[in-house]
Amino acid sequence: MGWKDVARLASEWAEAKKTELLTTDRHTREGAGHQAERVEEDAKQEAVTSLLENVLPPSLAEKVTAARPENVAARRAEREQREAAARRERLAGMVAGGATAELTLTISGGEQGTTTVTLPCERHEEHPEAERPEEGYDEGPPPLSWLRVSLEAPDPVPVGSTTLSGLTIGVPAFAGPGRYDLVDLWERSERGEIGWWEALDVFLSPHQEADDACWFVDVAGGSPAVVDVAADGLRFDLPMASAISTIRATGSISW
Repeated sequence: MGWKDVARLASEWAEAKKTELLTTDRHTREGAGHQAERVEEDAKQEAVTSLLENVLPPSLAEKVTAARPENVAARRAEREQREAAARRERLAGMVAGGATAELTLTISGGEQGTTTVTLPCERHEEHPEAERPEEGYDEGPPPLSWLRVSLEAPDPVPVGSTTLSGLTIGVPAFAGPGRYDLVDLWERSERGEIGWWEALDVFLSPHQEADDACWFVDVAGGSPAVVDVAADGLRFDLPMASAISTIRATGSISW
């Protein structure tokens, strides 16, 4: 532990103790007490870490140093920067290759907004039965065929009171162009008439990282949830819910 680290911890501890002893506000006093305890624990941890760095063989001391919180945080930041750069490169490659689609989106309910934007788009179909026709399914119905359409924005796109970073529309029991009633398909899945699927397959994310603000299709709330698929795109009308709010997302994707 360097002298600057010692001085920093001592200053933080002294400030917290002064606040704890002099303030008349109970909540402030309790907060200062917790802060002083945290500084004391940090000091103990720093002392142990410094001791180990000085007494262990170099190969082991390096591991102790690498495990310091500030070094762990620095490695995490570097990794996130590399991942962000790789993501941008991937999306730029999709745009250069023409893998894009135009999205028209209107959000109502807990958030409000509308936008039309062209974004990188991945689109693919899954047909498990066609891939493994010789295999039987003795323990329930066979897995579902799918159409999956995913749009991803390099940077969050403003949509009125919220933003859009990603939108994935998964169409279960896909069998070509037509109307797909997601509520009916979910109820049939619950009854075991068709393969299992869940709301995680249809989501709208306002942020690049998944969090409590991410909306998933709400097939159990009593509102219609419909996707109309055509040869050159699809239209959707979906009730959606997150841990924070509920919305209705309507619009189209054209490829």
